[in-house]
Amino acid sequence: MKRVLIISGIFFIIAAVLFMALRKKEKPLPVADPLPKKYVAAEGKIEAKTGFEAEVGSELDGKIAEFFVKEGDTVKKGDIIARLENSDIRAKLKETEAQHEVSKAKLNEVLSGARAEEIRQAKAALDAATANKETAQKEFSRYQELFREALVPKSALDEKERLLRVAEARMKEAAEALNILEKGPRDETVKIYQDEVVRAGAAAAYLKALFEKTFIRAPLSGKIIRKNLDSGEIISKEMLTSLVTIADVSQIWVNAEIDETDIGRIQTGDKAEVTSDAYPGKVFHGTVKEISDYVGARRVTPVNPAKNLDVKVIQVKIGIEEAAPFVLGMTVDVRITPAE
Repeated sequence: MKRVLIISGIFFIIAAVLFMALRKKEKPLPVADPLPKKYVAAEGKIEAKTGFEAEVGSELDGKIAEFFVKEGDTVKKGDIIARLENSDIRAKLKETEAQHEVSKAKLNEVLSGARAEEIRQAKAALDAATANKETAQKEFSRYQELFREALVPKSALDEKERLLRVAEARMKEAAEALNILEKGPRDETVKIYQDEVVRAGAAAAYLKALFEKTFIRAPLSGKIIRKNLDSGEIISKEMLTSLVTIADVSQIWVNAEIDETDIGRIQTGDKAEVTSDAYPGKVFHGTVKEISDYVGARRVTPVNPAKNLDVKVIQVKIGIEEAAPFVLGMTVDVRITPAE
């Protein structure tokens, strides 16, 4: 019995040693690295490029008298889209333009100086006034002699002196009138008429600019993609509604919403593939053109309901390299292949 126990103990020790040796020789199985993600998937919308879409409003408050476009029309930059009621402004403009012309005519008349006929008339008036003064002077001298000889009363002499002073004043007035005509207008007079021309011109220019603003023009060439108001409705600067929305539908790109967790994997210049359920089997190629500087909430509702709507996204603009049949507002799928 004792030998059996000893032999069993020896076998137990040998088995334990062998077990420990085998464990030391075993190597742990390597953990496989996760397969790298080859692309960044996102959803986006077709939008007009920056500067190629505009909400067209009005600088003036007023009633829309006429609308010259409808949705789908193509317009060129500067084309008239609509006209506001402007009959009152037009009437005031005509009045101020007439006043401006009158003021310019008066200034030209002043600057042109006196006509030869006017100068001749002034000289004749001076000659007549001078003759009257000389006659009055002789009469006054004669009455002085008569007064000294006590042949006329003092009142008669005073009357002759008064007539002499009147004649002298009229001669002086005629001489000054002739001098003014010969010298031309004074600087102060010219300045008064010049200021009147400036005031009338400024009033006409202001009303002309105001009148021009009653014609709503296209700020860019493109297509009328939305028409928000119609003839007879009121437009106001305080209204959030524009008259129309214009976009150049040939200048489009994809505004893709990339999960913020993927933003570190892409950069401008990365290639992208754009697909749409509207064109099954077709792949359109593009390039990442812009990456926004901030993250925000989703604007595009994901087609996959399993997607987390609370995940923040960043807006990435993707230019399409070939002609594509996409229309503004269409939802598309995007796959961006990060550069190696």
